[in-house]
Amino acid sequence: MYPESVLEEIRNRTDIVELLGEYLTLKKSGSGFVGLCPFHGEKTPSFHVHPVRQCFHCFGCHKGGNIFTFLMAFENFSFPEAVQKLARRAGVTLQNEEWKPKQNAVSSHREIAACLEWAAKYFHYLLCESKNYASARSYLTKRGITTKTIEKFMLGVSPKGQQTLLEQMQKRKFGINQLVEAGLIIQSEKNAQHYDRFRHRLMFPIRDRDGNTLGFGGRLLAPDENKPKYLNSPESPLFSKRTLLYGQFENEREIRRKGEALIVEGYMDVIGLHEKGVTNAVATMGTALTAEHCEQIKGMTQKVVTIFDTDRAGRDAWQRSVHLFLSAGLFAKDLTLPEGKDPDEYVMAEGAEKFSHLCSGAPKQITKLLKEIAAKGKLSEEQRATVLSELTPILLTTRKSAEHALLWDSISLVLGITVDSLRAWIETTAKNHRPAQQPPPLAHPSAPQKSPAKSTHKRDRFGLELFEAAIQCPKDFLKLDRSAWEGCLADKRIEGWLIKMHEAQSGPAMEKVLEELAQTEADPDLLSRASQRLIGPDPKQADPKQPDPKQPNPKQPAPKPNQEYFQEVIKRACELRREKEVRRLTTQVKLTGMLGDEEEQLRLLERMKALRSQ
Repeated sequence: MYPESVLEEIRNRTDIVELLGEYLTLKKSGSGFVGLCPFHGEKTPSFHVHPVRQCFHCFGCHKGGNIFTFLMAFENFSFPEAVQKLARRAGVTLQNEEWKPKQNAVSSHREIAACLEWAAKYFHYLLCESKNYASARSYLTKRGITTKTIEKFMLGVSPKGQQTLLEQMQKRKFGINQLVEAGLIIQSEKNAQHYDRFRHRLMFPIRDRDGNTLGFGGRLLAPDENKPKYLNSPESPLFSKRTLLYGQFENEREIRRKGEALIVEGYMDVIGLHEKGVTNAVATMGTALTAEHCEQIKGMTQKVVTIFDTDRAGRDAWQRSVHLFLSAGLFAKDLTLPEGKDPDEYVMAEGAEKFSHLCSGAPKQITKLLKEIAAKGKLSEEQRATVLSELTPILLTTRKSAEHALLWDSISLVLGITVDSLRAWIETTAKNHRPAQQPPPLAHPSAPQKSPAKSTHKRDRFGLELFEAAIQCPKDFLKLDRSAWEGCLADKRIEGWLIKMHEAQSGPAMEKVLEELAQTEADPDLLSRASQRLIGPDPKQADPKQPDPKQPNPKQPAPKPNQEYFQEVIKRACELRREKEVRRLTTQVKLTGMLGDEEEQLRLLERMKALRSQ
């Protein structure tokens, strides 16, 4: 039907994570991604996506496959339909197609548009005029939405019955095929019956720049665990989520006037902001931001502020958009609202003026991203490889742009990699269409390096000393705030046992942790120190055959006074933490200087000064 070479080209041009991310929320897990399976109900994610192998599999319902089979299962497409959609999405031209839809089975765009327009007016009428849907009006009133805004966005409500809309539209001579293609009606999997797609939902018409209704978003009005809270129209000849922005028709004029667009996540964010006078917001529709969205935005303004949720998904969303905005030539900032509030919640509580002030002071996306990385301090090899992988789209986007040389210098500083090594690695990645196998080495390889073994041994020795001090003075150790020593040890294994001991909160409970250590730990140094607490002092008297305990043993240091020893070790722990923080701040000072953030640079320098004077 289609040559394998064409299918392979579509696969190579399609990122399965990005594609599936348009339909469901995915979170990074190891080398892949996980999410809730869209094919069966579940509360614990069992749906896995493997970006390298370009496939998915659910360990709950055992569905699996590739990009084509996903669309066939999710959108109920035939194989040719899935190929056609993915080809359009990837920019692949299909030649000599053997499969073509029957002309009499496909309604014209004009007929589909007429269906959608009538449905939008019907939903709006039910919300504004029908006594049966007062609860929907009450919901909007509680959210602070006035009649003026309801009219502006032409909000509506879909009827409760299973076939109410279908019956009403059939009376007006709309055909079943038209209604199905418009996404208003669906056919039951069990029988040939047709039903309304949207039932008892608050309806948000999604309109193009000319005000034509292309689809809908629907929010449940009555809680139902078996139904999604939000439901969008399916992809159709008119409706494509990756190209449309909710609120563009209503707010485009103000976006152009203000010269800035706010990108939010939800319909109610756009509406709530508009209600309070923030009239330059648009939203994606449950999908990740795309290059097509950026082109839409670029046609209105050169500046954007992303305001996504503060959860992991929201953080991933703005980070994934960085390279898209850079590639489109847009100046992008990111705002994190206080207390994790949604934009409409914040503006309702604090007002438009305060909200706009926060937007004005929001940091550049790329600056915020690099600061977050720099704040982690020195990265391990594993962490560096992970961060480098996350930054790869940004580096690929900017590798041939002279104006982004400063950005590369900043990334080089944060990762500790020379720009030349970074460039060579990225060029290899671009050539192979996937990350290079071996990340570039740390910068300045010719500089004298301390022996890793020696450095590790020295830090491990301090960890053992801290462990011994905790055993000798358990009461003092338990009273001590964990922040005084946590994070200053290189050996995370020792730190893990110290944390367990501290969480015990009592001497007897602490001894149980030591008993666990004695049964599971193989390190003789740790075991010997734990045994001092578990076994207690040697009851034997001095023996001529044994070393005199009063005489120092060259193989074992003489015991130190408990209190003095404990205080000395904790003092050293605080010094190590302070040194680590100074090193971290030094990197951030250099970074903020390179990025031109003088105010932040001065703040960091003051913090360094205060640390060094302690």
